[in-house]
Amino acid sequence: MSGQPITMSVLGSSISACHGCGDDPLAQNCWPTRFFMWWNSVFPNPATQITNGARRRTDSSYFAFCHSHHLPDETDLVIMDFDTEDRTDDQALEHFELLVRSILNRHDSPAIIILGHFAPQLQMSHGFNGPEFQHSVVAQYYDIPHISIKGPMYEEFLSDPDVYAHNYHVDPVLANPRGHELLSDILISYFQSQICRGWDVAMGQAYDVPVTSGQSNKATDAKGLFGGIRAGGEGMMNGANNDAGGHPAEKDSTTGGTSGGFKIPNGRIASRPWDLPNFKEARPFCVAADDLINPLPPSLFYGTGFHVYHPTGGDDNRHYWYSVLPTSKLRVPIKVTAGDVAVYILEEGKSPEQSSSIECWVDDNYGGRMRIQNSGTSGVHPKLIVIDHGVSTGPHFVECQLMGDDVGPVEPFKILGIFAT
Repeated sequence: MSGQPITMSVLGSSISACHGCGDDPLAQNCWPTRFFMWWNSVFPNPATQITNGARRRTDSSYFAFCHSHHLPDETDLVIMDFDTEDRTDDQALEHFELLVRSILNRHDSPAIIILGHFAPQLQMSHGFNGPEFQHSVVAQYYDIPHISIKGPMYEEFLSDPDVYAHNYHVDPVLANPRGHELLSDILISYFQSQICRGWDVAMGQAYDVPVTSGQSNKATDAKGLFGGIRAGGEGMMNGANNDAGGHPAEKDSTTGGTSGGFKIPNGRIASRPWDLPNFKEARPFCVAADDLINPLPPSLFYGTGFHVYHPTGGDDNRHYWYSVLPTSKLRVPIKVTAGDVAVYILEEGKSPEQSSSIECWVDDNYGGRMRIQNSGTSGVHPKLIVIDHGVSTGPHFVECQLMGDDVGPVEPFKILGIFAT
């Protein structure tokens, strides 16, 4: 409310990437641009900016490990939209939690808002109990807002699903310009309520709990927009949190970080009391084929039988490593903190007879290898498979070998990335 410039960032899937509503991440009718224009009309500042890191047909499992590739180094607000893309199983909940927790643990301590779109196709599949229920669990556990259009619009959908779909959708999932307007309106409404609440507190017409921490002596210790502490801001780099050597002290990796009066829980949602003494804070590690800034060196592919593919345009926007020659073997170096290792592949939506498979393992643990097949029944889409747990902290490598007879080539197997926590 002081008029300072802020950086807001968007993470999401097809809807936030404006697919079906301009097909440009900053299309004028898309909700991120609508919200950004409203913000600048209320708090005009030429230095305020928005970044849209959303990716089409990509759920939160990818962003849980690779969100740093889609966020600027410094951001004040992160808005997430995965209610229509995530699955409803326990692993999807775990990955979404990892995404939220990792962003809360960033050095710039951004605020997070979960924005929820409502798709008729998901209602037909799950009824009222869709992926947003799992996101609400994460939102409650980490005390962050989850704003969804599902509640206000559900009765209208039930009364006439066809009319609702015609008014707000271009297909059973994607929103049309009016649907994007609805998303931006509900997000703007939330911020308007918070602005009015803050103004009432400032004018003495309402009361709120001041933002303090156990180590602070006065309310002015709470620096930064939305309660976050910007690196380099007062109270952060003036020596208040420096170690004995004069360097900024790091957060305790075994306990949740703090920002003002907010404290990240000491454990994950599924943690038990006896798990906490050995709890390790995950620091996601991402080696992705679409990382064009720090790609894998070409030497890793020489003589392996694997090749790098980069799209040239059109609807195909996937980068991947692939091979068609059985026994081809790719080794990728990784860094592990919390012990989980995963492979991110592209399912082809074909029958097992028309598909191919790989076996992957960590270091020399060939006996613990996992076979991964790219067959499926739900079309072409990415899939994350955890191949190992409890891997020791430090540098390791993942090795993957294409399976098949030696007599000839097989269907291409496409690897999108190798991830670790």
